[in-house]
Amino acid sequence: MNLTYFVPNQNENSRAFAYRLLRNNIMTLKLVPGTVIKEGELSRQLNMSRTPIHEAITALKDEWLVEVVPQSGTKVTLIDKSLLKEGYNARLLFESSLLSDCAGKLGRTQASALQDCLSRQEAASEKLATQPDIFIQLDDEMHRMMYAFSGRARTWQAIRGLVSHYDRARYLDAMSGKTDTEKVLREHREFYNYMLMGMSDGTDAMQKMREHLTSFRGDYWDNLGEYSQYFTL
Repeated sequence: MNLTYFVPNQNENSRAFAYRLLRNNIMTLKLVPGTVIKEGELSRQLNMSRTPIHEAITALKDEWLVEVVPQSGTKVTLIDKSLLKEGYNARLLFESSLLSDCAGKLGRTQASALQDCLSRQEAASEKLATQPDIFIQLDDEMHRMMYAFSGRARTWQAIRGLVSHYDRARYLDAMSGKTDTEKVLREHREFYNYMLMGMSDGTDAMQKMREHLTSFRGDYWDNLGEYSQYFTL
């Protein structure tokens, strides 16, 4: 099994590390949909017992990222179009609300953190073809901070499983080199300005967020054809 490896975080136990490593490889399509996961093989590769690996896989099942298939074992789930839509709708509902709630309320430290994230994302956009992981991670970091700054940090954590299929479709778009990074960055800068200065009368937060979260829609059907083996029927 080909995995992208990284070192454990300080004080990270075996179960948490196995979960983080497997989830990262699934979300970045290093473990493509349909890949068979063998606990014994992972145990040897990671040099740890099967118990933390089994526990990590159980957690991933709760996020609809792996499934047990009779006669085949554990597999990475295909990208389910209904779960993709559900994840999109959840983010649209929460993020249009939080954009309105924190408009004009950014503190100096918060504004500085967002500016830094935007600068790093702009730099990462130039390397999208070879390092899509970095751009997507910074995109997620921008939105995570929006949740935190509006008092919804726990909501961001709670919906990670629900939006997992939506996020894999986003990553596939970036991996294919089709993401319109200029549009994404332009909208992120617009959100930053709303949070810093407030929203003008007549600005529709729901519509703004809808346009942003469907940035990959134009390429969705192309990806569905080119990578049909990654999606449910």
